[in-house]
Amino acid sequence: MPLLSLPPEILLRIFDYIGSSYFRSDVSRLTVCKEWSRFARDACFRDLHVIPETLRRLLSSPYLESSLPLVKDSMEILDLELKGFEDWDSISLSQHDTQVQTVATASILDGAHGRAVRAAWTTELNNDLLYLASIVEQSRRLCVLRIYATSELHPFVPLLERRDYLFRPTVCAFFSISSLTSLELDLCGTRIIQEYGEGFHICTDIAALLTTLRRLQVRMRSICADVLKPRQHCTTLRLEELIINLSLSDESLLTTSTAHATCCGSSTGGFLQLKADLEKQAQVLVTQMAAPKMVRILTHILPSIQIRAFDVLTSKTVALSKDAEWDDKGETMEDQVSDEESEISDLSTDDNT
Repeated sequence: MPLLSLPPEILLRIFDYIGSSYFRSDVSRLTVCKEWSRFARDACFRDLHVIPETLRRLLSSPYLESSLPLVKDSMEILDLELKGFEDWDSISLSQHDTQVQTVATASILDGAHGRAVRAAWTTELNNDLLYLASIVEQSRRLCVLRIYATSELHPFVPLLERRDYLFRPTVCAFFSISSLTSLELDLCGTRIIQEYGEGFHICTDIAALLTTLRRLQVRMRSICADVLKPRQHCTTLRLEELIINLSLSDESLLTTSTAHATCCGSSTGGFLQLKADLEKQAQVLVTQMAAPKMVRILTHILPSIQIRAFDVLTSKTVALSKDAEWDDKGETMEDQVSDEESEISDLSTDDNT
């Protein structure tokens, strides 16, 4: 029996099994024939995992316009994985430059030409993401959004200064998706770039989503308690799971940072004050949640860099294993707040490296 002669419900299962990555790697696979295309495009756009290179290919595809209705009707999950600038070969070095010491190579890559190349890439990336946001905000079924942005790192020149690459309007553009119920925002590798005199503070933009989200996970290099303050007081929030991760210790395999997030703007009291403010506001937010299941604030302790999760619902602290998910059950710790605070220390604050 020919494949396309199978019942539609069977074909849907087959194309779901093939997965969206098969079609994203070569968009011509969407157009084998008219009947094939109907199922292929639905599978392609239901669960979309995007990196900058595939995003560029998708947006430049001649099939993009004809696929827009499928974005509205099919997309349920959007996963953005960003790693900063990676096309280091485009910053030309002489044969001598490639053989010099790491410090000298770093100064060359971070020179005027290198900065111009990376700045042009940053503009193109943010323009592409803004265009993508304008497309997906029309989706009727998109309910899960994940944005994961790690540090921009050269694989052989670790001394190259860390650089930010996401603009505030770019990130906030994705918050206008009306059907969104789950947001995972992990911007551990870049601060939000201030553009045209506007502030980089997006905590209030995230907080505006608290009235519609059921699940929220956030990690940013700068954060404050405003992220947990809904714009309108409500005692029936549908939010069930909330996790704020303040630890930046595992944001890159090429760094050994022991940093924590810092507070937005100027603040006194350092990291411990930020942690206390978030825990206090989380307790207030719990009273506005109709059926809270998990509310956590994650940090790490020194010198072991072990992740600790403070459970706001039970006031207990649990230890998470090295590669555990943020919502893993973990191992309940005895009450040792004073020890924890001394182990965290002010050395854990973000030093912008």
